[in-house]
Amino acid sequence: MSQDLQKAYHEALYKVHTPQNNLILKVGERNQDLIDLLMQNKTEEWAYITASNPQSKLLSDEENRNRNEHLHSILRREKYLYFDGEGCSQDGSWPAEKSYLILGISEKDAIHLARQFNQAGILIGTSSGVPVLRLLD
Repeated sequence: MSQDLQKAYHEALYKVHTPQNNLILKVGERNQDLIDLLMQNKTEEWAYITASNPQSKLLSDEENRNRNEHLHSILRREKYLYFDGEGCSQDGSWPAEKSYLILGISEKDAIHLARQFNQAGILIGTSSGVPVLRLLD
């Protein structure tokens, strides 16, 4: 992965919509609202995943919608607790990507799921509330 792409992942805003509020996650920055959400749901592990734009190659809106519907169906089938969101660049240079914050998913399972959709990276974390960028190869 190029350094420019890694920089874009690090600088992106990862938004999450919950019934209580909206969260904005940033790589490496502790988020108290996320910590509170994890505590409320009695879980420690989480991941933030999209099915859009595999390997950071732009697809059509329809292709991305279909891919995310498939990811959504897997999350429902596996009975994960998840919240809708979108990842976006701060400067608007990359279109927002439909995404999901998934609670109670292990890093191993999150990586497996992201690889099914050929993703270049995901956010993972624990109850520390600090999003970690995990690049996939």
